[in-house]
Amino acid sequence: MKSTALETFLCGFALGIGVTVLALYAQKPGCLVDSIEAIAEAGRARRGRKEENRLRRERLRAVGFSDKEIDEIL
Repeated sequence: MKSTALETFLCGFALGIGVTVLALYAQKPGCLVDSIEAIAEAGRARRGRKEENRLRRERLRAVGFSDKEIDEIL
């Protein structure tokens, strides 16, 4: 019984989000696209910072720093 109720709720929730997104897109398509692009850009920037931090750690380890020292530096 619970799984049926949960499935129904999740389907309704997903449908509601879909309808909301379509309504926003119908009103201001450029605004929605800009928002999605801003979210995507933030994700790319976050991944870039993680990659840069990983490379710095590798370089510092290669020079001979310990993990504790690296944590203090970064």
